[in-house]
Amino acid sequence: MSGAPIWIGAAHCVSALGEGPRFHLQRMRDGGTALRTVPGLTAKPMFAGLIPDELLPAGPRRIQRLLDRCLLELLDDLKPRPHERWLLVVATTKGDIAAMEQGDAAASALPLLGEHARQRCGFGAQPLVVSLACASGTAAFILACSAIEQDRYDHAIVIGADALSRFVLEGFASLYALDAVPCRPFDAHRAGTTLGEACAAVAISRDRDRIPEVIGRWVAGSIAHDANHISGPSRTGEGLLRAVQNALRIADLRASDIAAVNAHGTGTAYNDAMESIAFERCGLSDAPLSGYKGWFGHTLGAAGLLETIVAVQALREGTVLRTLGLSEPGVPGRVNAISADAAVPGRMLLKTSSGFGGCNAAVIIEAES
Repeated sequence: MSGAPIWIGAAHCVSALGEGPRFHLQRMRDGGTALRTVPGLTAKPMFAGLIPDELLPAGPRRIQRLLDRCLLELLDDLKPRPHERWLLVVATTKGDIAAMEQGDAAASALPLLGEHARQRCGFGAQPLVVSLACASGTAAFILACSAIEQDRYDHAIVIGADALSRFVLEGFASLYALDAVPCRPFDAHRAGTTLGEACAAVAISRDRDRIPEVIGRWVAGSIAHDANHISGPSRTGEGLLRAVQNALRIADLRASDIAAVNAHGTGTAYNDAMESIAFERCGLSDAPLSGYKGWFGHTLGAAGLLETIVAVQALREGTVLRTLGLSEPGVPGRVNAISADAAVPGRMLLKTSSGFGGCNAAVIIEAES
């Protein structure tokens, strides 16, 4: 990668597990899942990752409250100055879908969510809103880093958020994509995912001194599509294969340079199979692989950022956290999916996300020692 390094820091997150990167890391080392049966959202109670209401500020819209929780922490750390060139990128899969459920379709428009975040930040520049299904958070991260690489901005805030709603829960249920128990990524008995809600945010900049608590360095990223099906991924992992291979090529790295893989790992039959095939084809069969959705659920547009933050924090301490719910590996591709925390010597993380419509995103980050 050419040019000065791009640094990542000032990370913040809130999920059903709790608030803050360090708290997430501690809970995932010592505690159990935050997934619980959630009554009232659907006709039949389902397992989901619901954030305790007391963790969120007051407000009329839950998705706005999620954004506000992370932005308040981030802005307090960053204190952006008017003369600085800041980019704001907001990632979401469904945005303010609750507004549509309440009969106010106009209020659910994605640009309005971006405008809400922009006003909270006090930025003059128009925000970029990314909605690329479940790859939204990782794709937003790639676009923000690319904008800084191209010298269009000096710094960026990337924030991803999605709130639980009946619409999304019933939608996944209609596809038979929800497990009756907390999801089991890469397990032989997996039967679907479990949804959650979250907000996660990071700041990125070429100026290391401008970013509080640097957690890592941007290395490379790539987005690729397989155009296989409106909801089903490529059976041979074509899109994810291209995304990972492109990221490795841009970074001038070999598969053996990757210390750990943090996968999308939804717990659905097709996604986990597709990922395993793609990773084997990329030469990543031996790299420790984990998926975090068994802890706090599939958080949609926040997933890529939330999981990246936690995976980087763990790798900074020389650890890859286990895949909760994995007891009997059962995917067609040969991968090293771990069911117990593992020590690793390297610092290079590959994070991948995939989504409906065949979208795939892969980023490589070097964790700060």
